[in-house]
This record gives sequence, structure tokens and C-alpha cells, in this order.
Amino acid sequence: MTTTVVIPTKNESIGIKEVLPKVDLNWADEWFLVDNHSTDGTIEEATKLGFKVIQQTGKGLSNAYREGVELSHSENVLFFHPDGNCKPEYIPKLIKKMDEGDYDIVQISRFGKNGISEDDTMITAFGNRMFTFLVNVFFGGKLTDTLFGFKIIKKQTFQNLRLDGEFLTLEQQVSIKSCKYHLKTFEIDGIEPKRIGGEAKMKPLYTGYALSKQIIKEFIFWG
Repeated sequence: MTTTVVIPTKNESIGIKEVLPKVDLNWADEWFLVDNHSTDGTIEEATKLGFKVIQQTGKGLSNAYREGVELSHSENVLFFHPDGNCKPEYIPKLIKKMDEGDYDIVQISRFGKNGISEDDTMITAFGNRMFTFLVNVFFGGKLTDTLFGFKIIKKQTFQNLRLDGEFLTLEQQVSIKSCKYHLKTFEIDGIEPKRIGGEAKMKPLYTGYALSKQIIKEFIFWG
């Protein structure tokens, strides 16, 4: 099966310099950045390293995912974030597992038996585990991590899910719908390193509210 690696970016030049040189372009069939009008040299740095860059026409992570999937020429799409939270060496592991089991989704889990997040605070660690628990309870899942965006998914599966979430609600929505529709999903335990190039933009209170609201909405409107 063929794989496209989609890398959503917005002002990630520091991460691009540190992370992308560790990537082997032979791991996948197609690679490109979907860039949201970066102004810090992200595009130039990625181009120097041999990566194709596509300018995002819309806004937000959800839109970047959709545009990347639409433009991909492969059967599977792998989402990779160059902010330091995703270890490049997991890319071939995700692709290999996807090919072995004909899964709908294969994802890295930070909270499986051998997983760990080096980037979590006490608040985000609690929140990650709590929302994973709630998704499993409400939607009958057995996942250990419902909020991490390091995953590979069948292109057709992604398109069928009709996602409208944004940022972490997007990742949670993928997990919720994978449970709802009984998608064949596999988790690989992994390490999430600390973020490179500044602090995360996530606001815990607002994000918690948005994730809670989404769970209720998806439960009420099950289809």
C-alpha cells in the first residue's frame, strides 16, 4: 500500500531545522507540508531539505488535514507534526503496521503500557487520561490515547469520517468515530518528547470545555 506523509505547519522553522533532517524520504511514497502562510522561514528551510510545500488555502488544523488528504496520491495518509512531539523513527513503524494488518488507523499512544509523554504537565496528563476514559465509556472503545495526532489512516476512511473538529477536538473526533463505526485500529506505544521552539498554544480550560462539548454532541447525534 502507498503512503503520503502530510506535515501541517505554521511558523515551525525551529522544529523543521531540528526534526526533518532525521527523516528518510524513502520511508514513504509522497511527502509534503501544508503550510498556513508561515513567516519565519519554515517554507525555505523545508524546501532546502527537499520537501514539497503546499500553501494552505483555508485556516486551522482540520482544514490542513483535509487539504492534505485531498491532494495526496496514496491509499494511506500519515500525519506528522514537526514541533518535536513526534519522533521521526516511528514513521516507518506506523507504515509497516498499517501494511501488515490492513488497519483503518494505526496510531502512536503515549499512555499505553510502554508509552510516555515527556511534554505533559500534571494538568494535561490528567486531562489526556480523563478524556480518553470518557471516550471509551461513552463510545465503547478500548483506546489508551484519544488525543495524540501522530497517526496513519486510510485516505478513504478519513474522507468518510466527515470531520469538523479543530486541533485537539479533531484528534478526539477521529477517536470517537473510530469507536462508533468499529474501525480496525491499532495503537503502538511510544514516547512523546518535549515540544521544540516555544510553548504550546493549547489553553487547558477552553480545550477541556471544547472536548467535553464534543463528546456530548457526538453522543447525542450518533450517526
